[in-house]
Amino acid sequence: MNFKPAPILKNEKQRLIAVERSAAMYKDADSLYEIYCHLAKEISNCPVSWAGLIDDENQYCIASDGLPDEVDKKIPRQETFCQYAINNQVPLIVSNMSKDLRFKFHPAVKNNLVKFYAAFPIISKDGYVLGTLCVSDNRVRVLSKNKIQLLKDLAQKISYQLEIQENFRNKNAETIIEVLDKISNKIENLSIYNVKIILKYFSNQILNENEKSFLIDNKLCSLKHKKLKITPLGNELKNELSLNIGILKRMQNIVNDESALDNLFNELRS
Repeated sequence: MNFKPAPILKNEKQRLIAVERSAAMYKDADSLYEIYCHLAKEISNCPVSWAGLIDDENQYCIASDGLPDEVDKKIPRQETFCQYAINNQVPLIVSNMSKDLRFKFHPAVKNNLVKFYAAFPIISKDGYVLGTLCVSDNRVRVLSKNKIQLLKDLAQKISYQLEIQENFRNKNAETIIEVLDKISNKIENLSIYNVKIILKYFSNQILNENEKSFLIDNKLCSLKHKKLKITPLGNELKNELSLNIGILKRMQNIVNDESALDNLFNELRS
């Protein structure tokens, strides 16, 4: 017999929206979440721990501790243990995988690579299971009530961290769109390239001659003694944007990301 996929949840459509909103599976965030996997190993005394989010096709490992290097960070959903764990908001703990009908035919179980498996759901603030924090071992284990509670708490902290990151991204996007909107009110036919020049100037980055010419032509700067000097219009725009050091750093990061800036600029124009 073969390993059978888990049934799909009734609220799967809404759950997938919540997973997509987190966006964590598309970023290299190991350093942010690996501490949770390390703690999960310490609490459970298991040799392996990982945290992953599951969309409609794959499980994305956002951090791990003890997984072999050859294990891919993206695994087809239908090949994972965790597809069964997202069906409930309570932990899925299997002391002996070889005796569980759901898992006994999985290749990792048949090859005696995994005997014990415990998955603790990562639940969003609106109640959807985004993924799991897991521990595993190649021998049978039993977790105490205290350890189970500690691991549940860790999974909850991952959920909170995901929420913080989502809020941070949303705030950045709102700030940047507002900045783009104000710049477009001052300059006609604004392009992404033009926005980059203005932001580079306001954040004191080095400009080439073409970029300097753009600022002069649009009366944001003038040339005095071969040096750029901000004009009243330039000062007016800079003050209107009210760019502080923190915002400038975030703007600097996204200015260097063409696709991110392109998406935001398209939002503004639509």
